[in-house]
Amino acid sequence: TTMSSSIVDIKNDTEAKAASLLDASALSGQKNVLFFYADWHEPSAAGGPFDMVVKALAGQSGTDGVNMYRVLAEEAPTLSQKYNVTTVPTFIFLNSDGAAIERIDGGEDVARVTQCYSRLASSASTTTTSSSTQPSPTQQPEEQSEEKEEEQTLNNRLQSLITSSPIMLFLKGTPNAPKCGFSRQAIEMLTESNLTFGYFNILEDDEVRQGLKSYSDWPTFPQFYVKGELVGGLDIMK
Repeated sequence: TTMSSSIVDIKNDTEAKAASLLDASALSGQKNVLFFYADWHEPSAAGGPFDMVVKALAGQSGTDGVNMYRVLAEEAPTLSQKYNVTTVPTFIFLNSDGAAIERIDGGEDVARVTQCYSRLASSASTTTTSSSTQPSPTQQPEEQSEEKEEEQTLNNRLQSLITSSPIMLFLKGTPNAPKCGFSRQAIEMLTESNLTFGYFNILEDDEVRQGLKSYSDWPTFPQFYVKGELVGGLDIMK
């Protein structure tokens, strides 16, 4: 495990065990942030926006009494499974009794990481009993329309799907039973190139089908993504 300005790098389950991260009781008594990333996922990999915000927070984490851990998600399966990590980046915010008070799964909202961190840093440790009668400053007025929240949730879900595999194909049908000629051609091209890829059958989920059109500003399927970036449709794949 290497330390850089109070971030502990966890590259595998052995290091996670050495840092007592697999043992919930060992974590109690201090606040911890677990940041799960993947090298192939640019926003969370070294130098990406999530990595930068974690480094910035780590600069002040010593004074806040918060430990920062950066975990290579796919190489530490036991730890990832323990916190149900299915996408990158995932952030888990643990308070001083070892409970996860907040988590962020996927998405691009770097600012939210800072907000959750601030709430964790300012949350009272369970050992000190604080009698605060004034309302907590984190309660924001619920003026955001539900529609916007639903759209945000859908976008987070789309983002997670798009980045769930380094090469991702959204098609009509499945690789074994494509439901349109374009999807079939796309599958044939990927198979001939011996590429491993993830796929999603848009016919089974109309919300994803419609959402993806506006999300990526690309009206047709199949849609082909590499490392979270839209490459395009079949014509561009050719």
